[in-house]
Amino acid sequence: MTQGRFLETRQAVWHRLEALVSQARRGGLRSLTEADLHELTRLYPAAAVDVARARLVQADPSLQRRMNQLAIAAHGLLYRRQSTRSLPAIWRFFRWEYPRLFRRLWPCMTLATTVFLVGLLSAYVATRLVPANAYLFVPDGLDVSNATEVTSEDVSERYRQMSNAPMAAGIMTNNIRVAFYAFALGITAGVGTCYVLLMNAMMLGGFAGHFTNYGLSYPLWSFLTPHGALEIFAILVASAAGLRLGFSLAVPGARTRSASLRLGARDAMLLVLGTIPMFVIAGTIEGFVTPSHLPGAAKIVLGLTVAGVVIAYLLLVGREDTEV
Repeated sequence: MTQGRFLETRQAVWHRLEALVSQARRGGLRSLTEADLHELTRLYPAAAVDVARARLVQADPSLQRRMNQLAIAAHGLLYRRQSTRSLPAIWRFFRWEYPRLFRRLWPCMTLATTVFLVGLLSAYVATRLVPANAYLFVPDGLDVSNATEVTSEDVSERYRQMSNAPMAAGIMTNNIRVAFYAFALGITAGVGTCYVLLMNAMMLGGFAGHFTNYGLSYPLWSFLTPHGALEIFAILVASAAGLRLGFSLAVPGARTRSASLRLGARDAMLLVLGTIPMFVIAGTIEGFVTPSHLPGAAKIVLGLTVAGVVIAYLLLVGREDTEV
């Protein structure tokens, strides 16, 4: 085929494809009728072949560039369509699906919360009754026996020695890793998840009892609450995901064990993925608000408010009259 013949037989196709691409760029694919969209889908492969033909007949370089740009533009409109829908899909997940999943798995959340509270209160009471028990739960190096005038400002001061952004990023990464660890151990029929949850709860309980024994309860909670309220809740949700995974393995019910595990793994994975925004928020607060010079009371109110908003979202959003 000569260059002249090539132009004569194919130019009308290119003009039509350019018109469709131009319209879609101005108004989006939704501006095209169904017939236009089918035509765009049909003309794109032909235009892609014409790119190769233009090289074969040694067409003018400007024509080759035109053909190449047209094919790229049509390809982008057709095959990037799915990626442009990712944001609506994420919005739909958090707007409807995630809070409903959370409410549906309330027994797992209740069990995770119970295990956590038992561990926390047991360690707290044990430390309050016998102060030396603190070192069974709290890492060495947290001796406050000589600290009679410690304030929330003193507790926060060490955080100011690091740059906020790297610290926040490190905190987020570590907390997400802990959450996924608790989730993954659900494969041990939930035993590993309960162990991780119990150990963290006992450490916090021993920590709280240790500081309370020396009259440092307010500095401690004004330091922990801003980020810790949401952080602890997110860990409980991740642990609930691990328990969901464990129950599907240990108690398959009428399903086969493999079918039960597949269903449980899907629920658990979606539940734990939803905690990532919580950890991002908590890590940001821990990196920027916790070490700030805000009054301790303001930090406590902020932490409880943020956690309360997240809990309200999970309990109330996405409800319908038909939901049970």
